[in-house]
Amino acid sequence: MARKTAKHPPNALPSCRHCGATIAAQGLKPHERFCKSNIERQKSRARSRQTRRSLNSLDGDVVPMDVEATSLPTFDSDLGGIPSAATNSESESDETGEIGPALPNVYLLSVPHPKNRKLLFSEIISLSHPKEASDIAEVEARRLENTLDAGRPWAPWNSLADFGYTESAVKGVLSKDIIDMQLKGLSGPWSNPGGSRITMKDYRDYKLYLAKARTLGVKFLNATVEADLWGEPKKYTFYYRDPWEWILSLVTDPGLARVSQWQSRRLYYCENGEMERYFHEPFTADRWHEVDSELPAANPLMHCWLPLHIWLDKSLVTSHVKMFPIVLRALWLPSEIRNASGNGGGVIIGFMIMVEDPGHSKNRTERQNYEFNQLKREIYQQVMEKLFETIWKKSWFGEPVRCGDDVVRNLYPGFLIESLNFEEAWSFTCCRANRAKHPCPRCLVSHEMLDCLHQFFPLRSSAAMRNVVERARCAPTAAQRDKLLMDHGLHDVPHFMWNIRFSDPYLSFIYDLLHFLEAGKWGHHLWLLTLDLLEKLGLLAEVTKRMAKFSRWRNLKHINDLATKDFTDGQTHLDILKCIVYILCEILPPKSTLIPCIRALLKCRMLLGLRVMTTSRQLVVQQCIEDYEKWCKRVSEDYDKNFKFPKQHYLIHALDDVRLKGVLRNGTTRTGEGIHQEVKQHYGQTNKRNTEAQNKQISIRDEDQEVVARTRLLIDDFFRRASQTAELSDASSDTDATNQEADVAQFKQGSARRVPKSRIPPANGENQWIFGSPLQYGDSRSYEDLHGGNNPIYRALDPRLREFLHSQFPDEYLTYEDTIMIEIFQCVYIAYQSKDDWTNAEDILRCNSNWYNSGPRYDCVLFNSDQPGVACARLRSLVRCQLPSGRVVDLAVVQNMKPNKWRPKTSWDGCVVFEEEVDLTFLLMDFVIRGALLAHAQGPSNSRRNFHYLVDVVDGDMFLRVLNAIGHVCN
Repeated sequence: MARKTAKHPPNALPSCRHCGATIAAQGLKPHERFCKSNIERQKSRARSRQTRRSLNSLDGDVVPMDVEATSLPTFDSDLGGIPSAATNSESESDETGEIGPALPNVYLLSVPHPKNRKLLFSEIISLSHPKEASDIAEVEARRLENTLDAGRPWAPWNSLADFGYTESAVKGVLSKDIIDMQLKGLSGPWSNPGGSRITMKDYRDYKLYLAKARTLGVKFLNATVEADLWGEPKKYTFYYRDPWEWILSLVTDPGLARVSQWQSRRLYYCENGEMERYFHEPFTADRWHEVDSELPAANPLMHCWLPLHIWLDKSLVTSHVKMFPIVLRALWLPSEIRNASGNGGGVIIGFMIMVEDPGHSKNRTERQNYEFNQLKREIYQQVMEKLFETIWKKSWFGEPVRCGDDVVRNLYPGFLIESLNFEEAWSFTCCRANRAKHPCPRCLVSHEMLDCLHQFFPLRSSAAMRNVVERARCAPTAAQRDKLLMDHGLHDVPHFMWNIRFSDPYLSFIYDLLHFLEAGKWGHHLWLLTLDLLEKLGLLAEVTKRMAKFSRWRNLKHINDLATKDFTDGQTHLDILKCIVYILCEILPPKSTLIPCIRALLKCRMLLGLRVMTTSRQLVVQQCIEDYEKWCKRVSEDYDKNFKFPKQHYLIHALDDVRLKGVLRNGTTRTGEGIHQEVKQHYGQTNKRNTEAQNKQISIRDEDQEVVARTRLLIDDFFRRASQTAELSDASSDTDATNQEADVAQFKQGSARRVPKSRIPPANGENQWIFGSPLQYGDSRSYEDLHGGNNPIYRALDPRLREFLHSQFPDEYLTYEDTIMIEIFQCVYIAYQSKDDWTNAEDILRCNSNWYNSGPRYDCVLFNSDQPGVACARLRSLVRCQLPSGRVVDLAVVQNMKPNKWRPKTSWDGCVVFEEEVDLTFLLMDFVIRGALLAHAQGPSNSRRNFHYLVDVVDGDMFLRVLNAIGHVCN
């Protein structure tokens, strides 16, 4: 409502009808126009703030961009996609002036790329209030809605039973004789007449159906490359799949199209009005955003980049035979799909040629060795060029494709991530190896500066390295050519990726936590240094003994033979790294520089291994890298350790990789290690005679696995939809009707875990915990009489329990005569929201006097407390009480952990010590947050008290909780 004009005495200056200010007559109208627009602007900003608060009513649902402007803030392109203070909303509440309730205190905001906002949607996900069950069901129903053919998803097999047997035979890698014997038995004497639904009669039928099914997938092809070595032509044949045909099979798949990410987005963590950007999948990172900015806007086709992840590594399938698989993954698919082995997962796209050495390197001259190495790199690049021949033109001009969601898009394939160990990276990028003047495949760092982690060096690029090779080939002399190449750490070989748009072989090489940190800096350097030091001090046996007694934890390997076994896998090295600090701190001499150095490396590993990386977390990582460099210099001085090696240096590129490609788990080589096992299984079914025949037979078996995985996905998808609609196909004459009914029942939606049976049912099904492994049932007084004398946990249980329940629930009015029924449990499943990626996580905790005949196990928990810092307690028993009123209460009998200021000989940043109290107390399960791992500490000399270290590195969630409890440093 406009402000009324203020009354003023005669001969006074007129006043503005908007703000009431007195203005000269000649300037009144311009002032009123400005004042009106200014007031409207302020109102608009106020409405914008209230509109953003009203988004809470959406409660985490997806918000389309074409909804009414009253439910969305606008976006300012100059702010990089952050909501601006302007909106077209005009609605206000007549009574309160409020548009709606406030935004959640904590929520996630997803902002599309500016070029695609009209075609995409913005999304707000609340982290403060969980969604209602009906909302989740509705979203799931929309996600699964599709028009998938419900006739015969198992085609070309005659029946579902035929496919089921084929799937088990392929996965079990059964031999020809076993398959033939089983099928003849199932169709003959093993079954009653007409009793088996399997229509295949023998191995011949089995192979016939697989051959038909392989025509539906991407088949292997063969090609030949050649090069000259010392005047003699060399020809090599290799097997590969057409990558573009494989890409088409993914983008045209209706099931995969529902979960594909076609454009980049920027994500923000919002808390109390402040926004912080975060990264996880590749589409959230800067490199994809840069490519989208370079691609044309929709005209009307949407232009989409299809980033690829390439992995390759030699595998030793036997003690004498090596194979060299090349694996591709589709980065526009979610990590849960692309890193799995089913439809949409990583695929063996080909096999690299293993060039055999014609002799021994010692019998050749230096020049001959160089020429032989040059041949291997030329063959390497020729194979890659032939393999990706079908995509390089499409990377520049795109290819219109009708995708599985019936939308036509112009698709541009390219490479974003290369997962390689350093040995393979030097071959892949055509760079010189470890002893070169510039050994890094990413930048031009000199060999003398490999241990410098605070200085950045000129980066390699496709254009710059191509220019170097061209200049070297034009050099007047061989010496000048070699010098120019050596000064840039290159070989005289053009790279196949130079011709592929949006693909840089040097920038795509990602930091690998497995090879560079776990099995690299730790496994091959600091761990070996630690072992040598322990052996010199005669402490190796003591460390092995303490490691064997280390507290158990789910997903943490319990190592009993630390000193007697040579560990080669990265996961074991990581488990040792997580535990070793808590053992060495009391054994090594005081103020040892090795312990804080290991701790700094471990902090880098925990932060770089997070599933989500925020801006504040990146700042903490940078500080940890600086601390690690500082302690490495101290270790180098104290123990004469040389840290000038490429894996040490590459740590400076880790944060850039996160910013450009998403979190590092997107490119870890750990996801490709399973390929080696598959190749070994395939090789076991070949004739083992020659490489070319082996590759062909392995290719066929890999095609079998791919087509079985694809068919299984179609079948599962069909039955999942059938279970939701609760109806079957009208084809009642189908011989598989009964099979369909059984599978529909199998796929009905239900709880992820069946709640264990108990004599006292839980209060409700919405608790974050589930009790398991029931032990005893009875009333509190009889249980005390039976077990109180044998177990101090239950001594005087009844009066203590009544006192606790009266203090917590005074409205129950418990008397001594009232009967309290109790049930004792030995296991609890605790669900919680992870601080790592804000998704649901779970701990399984035990309180058992003899866990699997290996002695007592009493795990610990974190719980909410009014005291600052972290509050821990040890579970001694789990009790469910049923009060006379019918109320059911779940509680734990615990021993509290009291923080203690004592520290070991050598402390470290973030060291937390607890003293275990003797007295037992009760703790409501409502206050329990999650499980915790405590490692036993020797404590002060001549002390009988029980001391423990809090192990904050069991996972990313625990690390962040402890880090922020000590002092809030990152979201």
